[in-house]
Amino acid sequence: MKKLTKFGIITMSVFALNLVSQSIVQADETNSEPAKASVTLGITNSTDAENTSLANDMGSEETTSSDTSLNSNKDSSNDSAPKADESTTSGEATTGGKEDSTCSPGTSTGSAPGASCEPDGSNIIDEGGYVNVEGQPAHFSEDGKSVVYNYTVAFKGMHSSDRGQTVRDIRIRIPKIAGAKADFTLIGTRDANENPVDVNVPMKELSYDKYDGYSDWDAIVPSAEELATGKKPSIVNMQDYDFGDGTVNVYAVSSKTFRSTALRVSVTVPLEEAKKIKYLPIDVRFQWKCSQEGGISSYEEGCQHLEEYSLYHPYYANSNGEVTYGALGNPSLVDDTYVQNGHLIRSVSNQNTHITPNNGDWKTIPHDVNINPETFFNYVKIFHLKYGPVKYYASEFEDMADQDVSTLHYGDVVVDYVIKGTNQSIKKTYKDTPLTSIYGSDGKLVTYNTGENTDERPSSITVDGQKYNLVGVSSTSAPETGQLKEGTTHVIYEYEKEPAPKPNPEPAPKPNPEPAPKSIQQEKVQSLEQKSAHEKAQLPNTGTSESPSAMNLLAILAGIFGISLFKKSKKSES
Repeated sequence: MKKLTKFGIITMSVFALNLVSQSIVQADETNSEPAKASVTLGITNSTDAENTSLANDMGSEETTSSDTSLNSNKDSSNDSAPKADESTTSGEATTGGKEDSTCSPGTSTGSAPGASCEPDGSNIIDEGGYVNVEGQPAHFSEDGKSVVYNYTVAFKGMHSSDRGQTVRDIRIRIPKIAGAKADFTLIGTRDANENPVDVNVPMKELSYDKYDGYSDWDAIVPSAEELATGKKPSIVNMQDYDFGDGTVNVYAVSSKTFRSTALRVSVTVPLEEAKKIKYLPIDVRFQWKCSQEGGISSYEEGCQHLEEYSLYHPYYANSNGEVTYGALGNPSLVDDTYVQNGHLIRSVSNQNTHITPNNGDWKTIPHDVNINPETFFNYVKIFHLKYGPVKYYASEFEDMADQDVSTLHYGDVVVDYVIKGTNQSIKKTYKDTPLTSIYGSDGKLVTYNTGENTDERPSSITVDGQKYNLVGVSSTSAPETGQLKEGTTHVIYEYEKEPAPKPNPEPAPKPNPEPAPKSIQQEKVQSLEQKSAHEKAQLPNTGTSESPSAMNLLAILAGIFGISLFKKSKKSES
């Protein structure tokens, strides 16, 4: 019985191994099949096997014969399909980890017995993302006649250790809106040591023809040292060099550093046009794969246009087979299904474009998120960067493109005056802050104050002769001061009726009795007293006391002195 059990286990193990081997062989056979060229431009559900040239799709571009040409890369699109052996490292492979492996350094075998050596990707150095668009809050212009939409665009060029392959110069696509104007400001560059430097320098706009005649390559972002010497940054208007449906304006700029640099894009839209949209999107993506560094690229330099790949198109074919930018060219189509927390969560044009999350820091660029391998423009796989000894500073989580929206948030402040405990109004609603953008030109929330004067906050209100006094802010009211919020901020003041004054009766008059008649004797005494007082008042100021007791004492002394004199005279007579 034990032998049968062991036999059964061995049989099942062999069966399982055969199934795994067959699956891997089938996967390799599938990946080795030639790609079927698609004749439809930019179908949103296309896969890597459907990548074709822009020349085939539009019949407008000739292929080149260099190693960066379209012809040399048609077959490479097949390799962007996932392979069983590319999902494992040398340490994870069932055979590649054996001591007797004959694979050269930098390669490993696949997971199936007898698999050939494949690159393990150790020559790929991931330094994060390469393009990020971060929409900033929109605001009203100073004159209130326009809305200004703002974006921060950060980018860095992909490169290799031998500087033999680069991805350079970005394209910025902005919807064409009647009366709108785009302005560009350099806000971040690098110094000679590649350290980030915050700046704030307006960029001048050049036509492509004017740029082409410049020898100093003005469309390259200047370093901090170059800015210090007076060099001005510029951007190139590429309106005549777009393969889309003509609904967007296209601008180009490049950088000589391979670290992130940044610019601010400001799009001023007339208010009447801004009222037609809720979100304004822009698209930014790299345009050229080149074998040398430089400024704005071209086929003449032997570079390859990345839009030769349908996965990379910013446009797509609609149900009628017509090329369109979709909601990128028609912003009124961008609704809340595209946006979350004020930022895009999916592409507004070709859905193959994956969104880069925002981090508020131009100095670092995050990876793309929510990647679908079947629709993701994987630069590393498409161009076989894992093959060969050259190190590539690239990422398999970056499709070299990004989009985002800028949003105008409206808000106003109104004040109501009611009787306490009721909704009864005793004064017309006061408009403290008219409908405006809740963000200012500095990107900060606008503040309000409803208690600045008596027009806003009267201490009393008289209605039909009845006076009402301010009690305070209602419990259901917004604060008297604060930051604007989207929608209406409602401040409510409560008042109480002033009580009627209590009656204050006049006091009863007190009787004034007539004095009793005086007797004759009393009148005489009173007359004498008045006379004596009058005489005393007229006495000379001798320095003696005028009190009655002093006078009496003097009279007594005088009497005694007189009696003594009288007695002496009597003795002398006798």
